[in-house]
Amino acid sequence: MATRIFWGLLAAAFALLVINAGGILYTVVIGLLSIFAILEYVSLLKKQNLRPQTGVILFFSLVLLAFVFWKYGEQIPNSLNSGASVIATDSFFMFILVLVFFVTLTLELLRGDPEQGLINAAVNLFGAVYIGFMFAYILLLRFLPDGLFYVLFALGVTWANDSAAYFVGVLLGKHKLFPRISPKKSIEGYIGGIAGGLVGAFVLALLFKKPMVPLLIISLFAVIAGQFGDLVESIIKRNAGVKDSGTFLPGHGGILDRLDSVLFAAPVVYLGIHCLEIFT
Repeated sequence: MATRIFWGLLAAAFALLVINAGGILYTVVIGLLSIFAILEYVSLLKKQNLRPQTGVILFFSLVLLAFVFWKYGEQIPNSLNSGASVIATDSFFMFILVLVFFVTLTLELLRGDPEQGLINAAVNLFGAVYIGFMFAYILLLRFLPDGLFYVLFALGVTWANDSAAYFVGVLLGKHKLFPRISPKKSIEGYIGGIAGGLVGAFVLALLFKKPMVPLLIISLFAVIAGQFGDLVESIIKRNAGVKDSGTFLPGHGGILDRLDSVLFAAPVVYLGIHCLEIFT
């Protein structure tokens, strides 16, 4: 427990330093985290007798991050509409995803494996989206106006959700949520996690003097998305027969173990901010 607390505090201090710095340092760290996450993902797939194309996933994921920094990292827009457009509608990002699709299918055709070729191509495309696309949103959040706050907000509400879900689940959990996927998760913990995320959003909005109601709305959807991300990683780990995705952080598991919720929450936070600006 002492080791877990020590490394947790050290990681949190380093994260705050990097997030506050922003710019190239933040971009490089996000890039390194995505590399480690991809290697963990590939390792989990290999335990399931799949053959992921590591180089393809790495290359296209890093290209997405480089594109975000090149297009948005040097210019902080005064409003969302004047700068950082929604990644999901950016033609370059769509081009990258289509390219990953064709490249992975082509490589599988060259391998000539009729039994697992389509499955291998699918897990490669999923990896590029699951890690490259989602990490790109974590990077993009920092380049928005008040980007420092929005990154802290995405991290804060998801980690508040994780902590509340754990403690409520331990104390009150009786009804299993998805026992075949994650036996320890309970419905009580799920509800407690949502409440914890909302409390986290309330505290952050109060501390940073941000509009309360919009952030509570965003946090509700972000927390639900984060819990979904946690379950997605649980599926991958259960199929691989492992408890943790890796050993990157002593006592805490791998990068995916720590950021599985954030990977899904960050796009929701970004899109929520964009949508609220459109309708206000």
